[in-house]
Amino acid sequence: MEETLVDAVRGAAAERVEGGTTYLCVPIDAVRSAGGRFGVTSREAAALALEAGIVPLRYLKNIGTVGLEGQARLLRSRAVVIGAGGIGGQASELLVRMGVGSLAVVDPDVFDETNLNRQNFACGDVLGMPKVEVVRDRLLEIDSDAEVTAHRAVADAGSLSGLLEGADVVVDALDSLSDRLLLQEACAAAGVVMAHGAIAGTSLQATTVYPGEPGLESFMPPSSGPGKARGIEVETGNPATTPTLAAVIQVQEAVRVMLGLEAALRGRLLYIDLEDWTVDFIELER
Repeated sequence: MEETLVDAVRGAAAERVEGGTTYLCVPIDAVRSAGGRFGVTSREAAALALEAGIVPLRYLKNIGTVGLEGQARLLRSRAVVIGAGGIGGQASELLVRMGVGSLAVVDPDVFDETNLNRQNFACGDVLGMPKVEVVRDRLLEIDSDAEVTAHRAVADAGSLSGLLEGADVVVDALDSLSDRLLLQEACAAAGVVMAHGAIAGTSLQATTVYPGEPGLESFMPPSSGPGKARGIEVETGNPATTPTLAAVIQVQEAVRVMLGLEAALRGRLLYIDLEDWTVDFIELER
């Protein structure tokens, strides 16, 4: 009988108990080797292994949450993160660690000293370097099998349609009201769900907008044009905590979307203030 890719992976697997469940697990190097032998990417080899009940060790700690089929689905998904700052850098890392197979990161800026207080990949040795290139390189150190593309560009009406092509979900990590509304419009045109998040000092908001729903328009005022009308964070500051929490919430929503589940924040706005731990849900139009 001719050996299949799954046979090759299974031959390198061993049982391992996790959370009271016994899984057949395989090292990532064996997955890569099998993928190379059978002419498929390591991501696809890992997805095929998961569908056959074999867990690459890299993803073992995810399985209790997303399941084997869910992890395979994430490996075949594509997410786009618009913005590589406080929210976007953190969101990008979380998506790669969750096993999202393809990720595009979009941002026109370079790292500077004001980013050091909060931005995930901002360090002294990368100041002056393009954010998207630094983020891409660091993400590939975390998972060299991920497909990570860096787009040093402004996300505007001219570029967004191409950037969103083939995306399963978009993470809004922008910092102006007008740009967010433009992104929502582009996502609607592309038929892509947008996980929105924004911060202002110790407070944050998050919601998930499906194509055709009013989303941000139901609670954000119109602004004067692209790049204008920056949020209140200009006055209240950008600490380390709130961008991180916003990214966690947005990635949780994005993962649900990629798993084929309805987003928990669809049609409602989550508001959190870490100063006094106010937590509110505001119903939105749908």
